[in-house]
Amino acid sequence: MAASKQITQRKTKARSRVTNGKSLFPKEVDQRTLYYRRFRDLIDLLSADLGGVDRLSTSEMALVRTASTHMTALEQLEMKFALAEGKASNEDLMLYQTLSNSLRRLLKELGIKRKPRDVTPASPRDYLRSRIIDDDDPHRLNGSHRVRAA
Repeated sequence: MAASKQITQRKTKARSRVTNGKSLFPKEVDQRTLYYRRFRDLIDLLSADLGGVDRLSTSEMALVRTASTHMTALEQLEMKFALAEGKASNEDLMLYQTLSNSLRRLLKELGIKRKPRDVTPASPRDYLRSRIIDDDDPHRLNGSHRVRAA
């Protein structure tokens, strides 16, 4: 029998807490900590960016977890830098650089990229209409009034 069939056919009690979706970690971890909550949120957000957790392979999910770990660690370092008012040790700066470069490569591997939004109006008239906030404004653009500086 194939290994993947064996795993799916095992009783849920014979599988790990992580496999069953009961926990993000094999051992009990306090789920109220800042780290755990942010880590869980990042996994959810990255998974959603990739089409949902149900559409991810096990390998992709491992990359999502690793990217979430990197992002959480980077955020903790950023908080440490902010609290130190810009005074950072060389070790912390090297760790930050290493994590950020690794995160970039992970996100590139996952295929997450910036999706630019088209903000070009269809026509000048549409642009002007989008700039009008209140229809009851007496200075509204209707052809007989001048455009005011905002």
